[in-house]
Amino acid sequence: MAFSKRSRGERDAPAGASNPTGQQRLYLIFDDWDNGYSIRALNLSNASAKQRRLPPPFIRLEATRGYPEFFAAVGTKIMATHPRTDFQEILPMIDVRSRGVNLAPGELYPHHPIYLPVGDEELFALDMHTFKMLSMKPLWPPRLEHEFRNQISYWSWCNLPMPTFKSVDVTSYAVDSDGRTILASTAAATFAFNPQCHEWKKRVEWSLPFSGRAYFVHGLDVFVGLPKDVDTFGHLCFCRWLGDDKHVWFSKENLSSKDPAESHVGTTLVYLGENRFCLVECVRNGDDKAVQKWLEEWDGQDHIEESPLSARCRLTTFSLSSEMNGGLMAAKTAVQCYKVPMEASFDVNPVAFWL
Repeated sequence: MAFSKRSRGERDAPAGASNPTGQQRLYLIFDDWDNGYSIRALNLSNASAKQRRLPPPFIRLEATRGYPEFFAAVGTKIMATHPRTDFQEILPMIDVRSRGVNLAPGELYPHHPIYLPVGDEELFALDMHTFKMLSMKPLWPPRLEHEFRNQISYWSWCNLPMPTFKSVDVTSYAVDSDGRTILASTAAATFAFNPQCHEWKKRVEWSLPFSGRAYFVHGLDVFVGLPKDVDTFGHLCFCRWLGDDKHVWFSKENLSSKDPAESHVGTTLVYLGENRFCLVECVRNGDDKAVQKWLEEWDGQDHIEESPLSARCRLTTFSLSSEMNGGLMAAKTAVQCYKVPMEASFDVNPVAFWL
């Protein structure tokens, strides 16, 4: 895997500039480059109803296209774990604050990985054959007088006990309210992994009602995620544990695009902290007649980005608050819409990190 910085002409792009102040941004990853992936930084405060171009990438990573699920993030770092034939023992790791590139110890051929950061220094990885944790903590304080200090590795993967279920059977996952315990649900039960005693236990005989990753919001004492029930698409799903029982309800607001001329490709929910979220949607034009007419009239040269075939990425930021009756209300704060390069593929949900 290789990386590529922006070209000279892209240097002054505001949203793609370096971030020395430490302000968090949303990082979107698309496989819109011939040799791999582009990572772009977006400022969510730049709200605009007008559809815009994505900012230039501040860095690119060379890897097999079509596998954005192999990206993971922890702390201020994004790493790419794509299987490859050379240098398999290392992973490129980008610090979005310093824009420095470092190398972490690699995983050997992960299969359908699920990545879950715990805090800012630990990344847990579950796939079909392994369960392990990458610690970003130094193994020991670096000593400048050490003769071989440049050869010391400061990060390592720790192999952990495999659960009794298979990773492909996981329907949802989250970090529990204690900020440490990992929760993973299958269709029939929810399991908990205690990282201190290194053991899995069945927590309850029911599954969390989410699709993919969910988040525990301490200020509201509730888990928040996207629902697995297709009939509630566009609404948020809330779950509160009451002993061994669960209380599940949905937001009144439908935060997804309701344009009948659009077809949804994928959706990802990103937690921004302090009761704030961002819904990342990729949509295409669902008007088959418009697509067919454009194809018949297109000369094969110009206006490819204006075609109805092009995809759009819609970012809806909102905050959650309690209602008088004890429910939760989602109040929109900003909506942004960006054109997605035609080269990008959309076989999975969009990959986005708040770092």
